[in-house]
Amino acid sequence: MTVSIGVLAGMGPRSTAPFIDMLVTDCQVGYGAKYDMDFPKMHIISLPTPFWPGKKIDDNAMIAALQQGIAELIKAKVSLITIPCNLAHCYFIEMKAVSRGIPLLHIADSALESLPAEATRIAVLATEPTLEAGFYQARIKASNREVIDSQQLRETTTLLIERVKAKGFHDPDVHAEWQNLLAEVESHQAEALLIACTDLSPLITENPYSFVIVDTAASLSKATIKNFRRLRAQSLEKPQ
Repeated sequence: MTVSIGVLAGMGPRSTAPFIDMLVTDCQVGYGAKYDMDFPKMHIISLPTPFWPGKKIDDNAMIAALQQGIAELIKAKVSLITIPCNLAHCYFIEMKAVSRGIPLLHIADSALESLPAEATRIAVLATEPTLEAGFYQARIKASNREVIDSQQLRETTTLLIERVKAKGFHDPDVHAEWQNLLAEVESHQAEALLIACTDLSPLITENPYSFVIVDTAASLSKATIKNFRRLRAQSLEKPQ
């Protein structure tokens, strides 16, 4: 049996290619993949969803779009599903309900595993719906850590996401606002920063600040390849 990965991406569309590149790199680093046949088979959906930064989400429309994406991956007979969009995980229960038992990885679980043990003050940069859903805050508090949050951080993050969607990752204004946002995080004396929006992940190039940056997309990529290797090993152990 061929073990394959289903990637439900496209939220936003600029975040899809960087995540696939992460998966390829993690195959190379994780188990020495080199030739084409060394890499996993992947079914990739770049899914348009009804989301506009700063505007209220139509939950029914969003759930319908996400469930359709999951259904298409199930039809492709994937072995596990990874969803490089933090906002989509607000509807994790609804997605899992139509997954027909195919494992869905939760982005917050892999992110928390990547936090340094000594970091106790954690800031989270995410869309407003992701923050309102609270799944990061719940996991941070359950690990006996403190969540760093402010209205200024939320508003600045929302504006930056809007600009990324409009102008891309290489726009000078995007980079200036990104640096301002990191400086704001530093002012709150955070010890670690979770980048919980895949539209922001490609902006992580260097970190001159005292806090550690954990990219939730990168953590999810590593977890995806780890689970792929586990499933592939199990399939090889089964009698043909």
